[in-house]
Amino acid sequence: MKMAKKILGLLFLVMALSLLHSCGAKDAKKAIDAAQTAVDDAKAAGADQYAPDEYKSAEDYLTKAREQYDQRDYKPSKASALAAKDQAELAKKRAADRKAEAEKAEAAPTPGQTTEAYNVSSLSEQPLSLEEQARAALKDVHFDFDSAELSEENKQLLVENSKWLEQHPEVKLTIEGHCDERGSTEYNLALGERRAKAVRDYLVSLGVDHSRLNIVSFGESMPLLPGHNEEAWAKNRRAHFAISK
Repeated sequence: MKMAKKILGLLFLVMALSLLHSCGAKDAKKAIDAAQTAVDDAKAAGADQYAPDEYKSAEDYLTKAREQYDQRDYKPSKASALAAKDQAELAKKRAADRKAEAEKAEAAPTPGQTTEAYNVSSLSEQPLSLEEQARAALKDVHFDFDSAELSEENKQLLVENSKWLEQHPEVKLTIEGHCDERGSTEYNLALGERRAKAVRDYLVSLGVDHSRLNIVSFGESMPLLPGHNEEAWAKNRRAHFAISK
């Protein structure tokens, strides 16, 4: 009788875990489908031409989401898909703005000058966009090996980042956690998440609204500097900021 109860209990446990796994897979698949739609919409709006950086970021996030889904890493897959959707929507909006600027410039050329066709290189002549300002202002946070602890130098850097965020309350961020190549995929995904969370929590302690900060871990899969030495590893142990809206 006791053995039968144990077996029954194990069966219930297996069923419960299977149900949770299935729900995770469905949520991730739904997020990936939504991200794909957003990326397609962005491309149809000309984002690959007018907002190439943002569009490329969306594609990279979506590719990563699919890879994680295939590996049955459903939670990080969903997070990557959400980041892809955010970046695609940003790319679509930015493309519309730049296209409108180009059309306006063509309609009213400066006297004595010829109207040039719009191209991405002409963006250097335009005032810096909010996304470009963010890339210049928000510095990456780097970590010691196998650590998610913020150094005093990192904390001071985050104070400066928080000041920029205070000046731009409309900005929402995705904080990406990254690792060097050492360690298993599962361990590095967890470590990357701890790093992103440590950065988010410290920014919140400085007064940044929690709702403005999403986190995602890429583990060792997106190195800033490919290589198999301490120089590369040190650069790859980081938290990176990407505008999500």
